[in-house]
Amino acid sequence: MKILDLDMDYFMDDIAISISESTTNRLSEESYGNSVWSEKRIRNFLEDNLGLSREGKLKGRIVSGHNESLFFWKELIEKGDLTVPFEVIHIDSHADLGLGYSSWTYILNSLLQYPVSERPLHNYYVDCYGNLKKEGIGDYLLFAIAYRWISKLTYCANPNGDKDDYLWDTLKDFHENHIWDDPVENIIQLVYNPNMDFPGFNDSDEVKEAYINAGIKEPEVPMLIIPTIEAVKYDDDFDFITMAQSPNYTPASADFIIDIIREYITEY
Repeated sequence: MKILDLDMDYFMDDIAISISESTTNRLSEESYGNSVWSEKRIRNFLEDNLGLSREGKLKGRIVSGHNESLFFWKELIEKGDLTVPFEVIHIDSHADLGLGYSSWTYILNSLLQYPVSERPLHNYYVDCYGNLKKEGIGDYLLFAIAYRWISKLTYCANPNGDKDDYLWDTLKDFHENHIWDDPVENIIQLVYNPNMDFPGFNDSDEVKEAYINAGIKEPEVPMLIIPTIEAVKYDDDFDFITMAQSPNYTPASADFIIDIIREYITEY
């Protein structure tokens, strides 16, 4: 099965970064209002690039924070409407794979020790500031991978963003194929090794290899990164759709996009 996972901030030419998850303020109109795509440009992308149609609506949900997509998927799984693992097409200005969060250390060092069926029950962790956290807007996809919900991930990155805002520490063999102008595939493979300290970026290849070889490896999850709008090409072959407003990463003037998306969704 295949999920289309949209974020409203993809439809902006200027990208906000490193905003606290607890921030409730919208982006300023002065700095970001003029970067929001026009209605025509948005509809062209939805219909020409994604193949969506107002006549053949997709079942889905519009959410506020992007981590609420994960909660919706959980509902679908529990109802038997969504089978795991599934493919995710993530169209966003951010990868939402844990960069800038301390959750990745909890996932690698603790969460992976649990049986797969129990992992969603152990979704709380203490961050580096001593705060109790759960799946957030910037790491929910990494949690979903740790739950073994995702078989393949496509990251359609905003061409004005970094496109490589994910963690080297989560890539197979710590190897990264660097992204430029063409689509690139990397492999995410989480490793649990309670007997060795996690290697640093500058550690030797021998240390990294020893850590990997002695660890318990999770299934590989191919991650295709699409860095341009033109290379995003689908034919409405999705089972469900989610679209996040991401209010702390968008100006209020962008909210008209929600009404546009509703024309292509049967809310579920």
